[in-house]
Amino acid sequence: MILSDREILMEIGSRRLRFTPAIGDYQISPSSLDLLLSNEFTVFKPQTPGVETILDLEKIPNLDEFLRSHGKVITIPDGDYLTLHPGDFVLAYTREFVEMPNYLAARVEGRSSYARIGVSVHQTASTIHATFRGQIRLEISHVGPLDCRLYPGERICQMVIERLSSPAERSLTSQFQQQQEI
Repeated sequence: MILSDREILMEIGSRRLRFTPAIGDYQISPSSLDLLLSNEFTVFKPQTPGVETILDLEKIPNLDEFLRSHGKVITIPDGDYLTLHPGDFVLAYTREFVEMPNYLAARVEGRSSYARIGVSVHQTASTIHATFRGQIRLEISHVGPLDCRLYPGERICQMVIERLSSPAERSLTSQFQQQQEI
């Protein structure tokens, strides 16, 4: 069952569902909460002309290490912006560090205002598992026809929180557990 605004606030108030920094009242909607865009973006280096680079996830033991070697982290100060051009793909984090209890899971969804201009905020990995701890990494792509600006601190996505039918027995074991900006 999807949590209502009242239930979201109760879970946050109980400190079982945690966000650092704290969620502002303006981020709460009737059945979701908005998360803010952080200041760090990973942009990918262009492919070297004449050198074939093929991604094969079966042969990449550490995805973060691979991303660091093929991408460049840039920091955009508050008040400034990153311009996304049609066809661009960047990685970014939410500003919030999230701590999920063992009885809640969530989905991260884009916001309709971005979708209507061709910006997708989360490609396919929208599930935030019970017991997840970390900043949420966003896979942002732009398929619209015009350049678009992304501002750190803006409401970039929404988190829809659901109660599990029973608490999870296992804790999340994932290479993305405890992920956060470097």
